[in-house]
Amino acid sequence: MFKPIKEAWASSSKKSPASPPLSPVYGMGSYDVDEELAIVTSDLYDSMKLVQSDFVSAEHYNPDAAYLPFRRYLVDWMSDVGEQFNLHQTTIHTSILYLDKIFREQNGAVSPHRQKWQLLATACITCASKYEEAEEDCPPIPELLEVTKLRSAGHTSLSFRDGECEVLEYLNWTLRAVCPLHVIGYYLSKGVTFEEDRWQGRKLIQKIPKYIKKYAEFFCNLTLQNYSFQKYDPTLLASAIVMASRVALNVEPKWRPELNVLSGYDEESITECFEHVFKYYEEQFPDHGNRSKSPKNVTDI
Repeated sequence: MFKPIKEAWASSSKKSPASPPLSPVYGMGSYDVDEELAIVTSDLYDSMKLVQSDFVSAEHYNPDAAYLPFRRYLVDWMSDVGEQFNLHQTTIHTSILYLDKIFREQNGAVSPHRQKWQLLATACITCASKYEEAEEDCPPIPELLEVTKLRSAGHTSLSFRDGECEVLEYLNWTLRAVCPLHVIGYYLSKGVTFEEDRWQGRKLIQKIPKYIKKYAEFFCNLTLQNYSFQKYDPTLLASAIVMASRVALNVEPKWRPELNVLSGYDEESITECFEHVFKYYEEQFPDHGNRSKSPKNVTDI
């Protein structure tokens, strides 16, 4: 039944409770990443949320995969190779998502013999670099074969190409993989510290955003080492990492309405993941509680 016009106007004109005004971002001045790149970066974030479950999600999580006892060694080895070729951190994180997807879906039985794992891991690095890096920054295959000792194992550029093709077939030629480090890059570009934040009860100082960035990257690398974090969507894990970075640096409050708007997650929805991240951090660094409340650099952790 239609309401009289006057009554309908009167009911629609009632104001809902006003939300508290959002605090300005701290430490970024007039910088606007959307203007800098001439794009709407929130669209990129929406796109990441749409495809993030292609490689990581609760549905894909397989804690019984046969390769998991060896995963930490593979992750460390792939990270070392990436550092030797000065690859971006996101490239290495992406390559490890490739490897996890291949090994997980094959339940660890990627090949009859374990010696093929090194070939596939290296091929994951090159496939990720060709997707994530500029062409001139991709590792030269002959040099890569020397560094990884695949040449001494009998591999040539042609046999390595076959390994890359095998990886691409396992991945169904889908190379866009969203890792938490990608999401952290978006969050940091928009700002995760605010004018109304407090550091040990005082206003923020200029170095705080830089240290937040270092902590966030540190937590991304830390959680990459442990497969148990792959039961969380990358955007959720990245949000928990932002919270963990603020807590580790004694920034209060640990979560804000502005971060709700940025990430799409409220504090309650990320608390379980945050507690998992911080508990793992405390297990790996049991002396973290003895550090000064005013850390001078991230190496203090």
